[in-house]
Amino acid sequence: MPDRLRHLPPRDIAVLAEAWLTLLWVDWRIRRQPYRKWRSLLGTRTHDDTTRDCRRLIRLAEIAARHHLRPMNCLRRTLAEKCLLERRGIASRVHIGVNSRRGDGLAAHAWLSDTRGAVLNDSADVTRRYRELVPDNWEGAGVFDS
Repeated sequence: MPDRLRHLPPRDIAVLAEAWLTLLWVDWRIRRQPYRKWRSLLGTRTHDDTTRDCRRLIRLAEIAARHHLRPMNCLRRTLAEKCLLERRGIASRVHIGVNSRRGDGLAAHAWLSDTRGAVLNDSADVTRRYRELVPDNWEGAGVFDS
């Protein structure tokens, strides 16, 4: 067992394992299923508005993503983190934005916010760097893959 893992409380190790498996599940759905089958992951469900353990869950999910078998892009991480939060009754919202870069074309990015609009899994300036796409227009738009 790696030294860093050995020093974590058992509940954090359990969350890391759950996050790792959720990332694998989200990755599989995005790679193997048509968008219409997994697009419901993008929606917001009504849950308790509490943010208990929210930052800890996001931090552990980001660690699991960095040490995953497959590369986990921002969309995969965001959807997996949303699932982790929902399982605990914490509401969150998926955002997808674009940014035109000079000469490099269009860059897309996904992030998560709480019900008040605070960014959960990225820096707060992400809303200035990316122009958010309107969720009503996501139906059938593009291919979400690395």
